[in-house]
Amino acid sequence: MIYFLYGDVPLQLKYEELIKEIKKENPTIEEQYFDISQDNIDDIFTALSSNSMFSPLTLLVIKRLEKIKDLSKFLKSLGEFNYSQKIIVLLYEEFLNDFGKASNEVDKTSLKNAEKIAKLIPARKALEKKAMEFYVESNLSCSPYEAEKFLEIVGDDFSKVKNEIEKVKNFLNGEAFNLEKTINILSVSNEYSLNKLIELFLYRKEKTRLVNYLQREKNYMLFLTILVEEITILAKLKNLQKRGIIFTNISYNQFKSDVYPNIKNLFKKDSYRFIAEYPLFLKFKYLNDFSYDFFDDKLLRCLDAEYNFKSGFMDENIAVEMLINNFFEKK
Repeated sequence: MIYFLYGDVPLQLKYEELIKEIKKENPTIEEQYFDISQDNIDDIFTALSSNSMFSPLTLLVIKRLEKIKDLSKFLKSLGEFNYSQKIIVLLYEEFLNDFGKASNEVDKTSLKNAEKIAKLIPARKALEKKAMEFYVESNLSCSPYEAEKFLEIVGDDFSKVKNEIEKVKNFLNGEAFNLEKTINILSVSNEYSLNKLIELFLYRKEKTRLVNYLQREKNYMLFLTILVEEITILAKLKNLQKRGIIFTNISYNQFKSDVYPNIKNLFKKDSYRFIAEYPLFLKFKYLNDFSYDFFDDKLLRCLDAEYNFKSGFMDENIAVEMLINNFFEKK
């Protein structure tokens, strides 16, 4: 049997689940591991081709297929061997750019060739975020909202999530999970830190800590992405307020039961996930501080800043820091 796993952030989680299942079904299976970036292709094919009816069942794991020069040809070659005494796991890792798109997505020809010889197992963030949340829920016995918040704080790198879960378990020492109690021991992700600094910037006009953070961490594109997302959410809420669908003194229970089900499609995170009721509700208190035109103007300024550094008119840091310093000034 051959398995072809491909994807980005959840790839490690899918891989560990598959290996665990294979070993559970075959407790005495022998194991061999190869890395395309380190091992010779000829050695890999020698291990793949060695086969006899007296050979023990062997698990062969071949990692970093994204490093191979001609993946399609490699996959075609795999179809020439007899794998009656082997279980083969192939791993292809895709890397996401600043916009959450794979910069090295596996090509369609390779996927077609893989499909002829292997079981395809996609593990992409856009499809598998729920799996990571379920992993946190299961291991910490927490609610779906707490699992989502946990991932928001620590990020969605599987190795880090796994380590943070163990840290929390050791800290709680058998006590029930409580996010507020454990938040101070968690290793905060860059995205979460930026979210908090952007909230302070938008709602309290606090820019010093934000600028200092960006100068230190240099993640200007991530800042712009999060800022645009936050402004877009606020603009949608402001529009709903203008139309009388929401109002700032609405109770949370009323919003959750009567309003949210009818508007949640406006606040999609991806194809199957939505921004939860409570984070949206917390933003209502700020809506009267802004006009709808304010959000339109700020989105245009963000686009201008991005254009200025991507087209080479300004350095990234200068374009973003100018945006921050002039953000609340009227044109």
